[in-house]
Amino acid sequence: MKIRMMALATVLAATASVAHAGGTPDAGIAKKLDAAGLKYEVDGDGDYKLLFEAEGDRTQIVWVRSSVETLGNMRIREVMAIGGKMPTMGKDDGVGMAATIALTSTTVLAVAALADANEKKLGGWVLKGKGDDQALYFVAQVPADLSAGDLETVLGSVARSADKFEQTVESFTEAEKDKY
Repeated sequence: MKIRMMALATVLAATASVAHAGGTPDAGIAKKLDAAGLKYEVDGDGDYKLLFEAEGDRTQIVWVRSSVETLGNMRIREVMAIGGKMPTMGKDDGVGMAATIALTSTTVLAVAALADANEKKLGGWVLKGKGDDQALYFVAQVPADLSAGDLETVLGSVARSADKFEQTVESFTEAEKDKY
């Protein structure tokens, strides 16, 4: 009987993990966002997408991931926003002025991201994507069971951090203004 209960618990735990990995929204996030009075939509990945107003008539998109990762006994969820795309090499395949400018801009942005992360209490910069689709995301990895109030605080912090950095990206590249 004890072995069956353990097997059942293992199956239920695995099912719960998979439910949030494949595009199914975590209803617990919706309850917290509703409790905080925040408007959101659910994207195709099952993540929660919010639009925040930022200083200077700007906006910032922030996602709360439905999927949960584990580390030991901790359950961790990501709250993230795009700060900007990384510059691409251009049409000369890495030989010439376009490549030099792209490498210089990339280096400046990478150093700026590291320096910016050093000033933050929560979160840091990560590079996601491949090739011409690489983007810098500000990501806060937080407990999955964060309260509605704490989630709202994290969302605001991530939005401000990403928008401020997006302005840095815009100043070093030809990025579209306030794209994210």
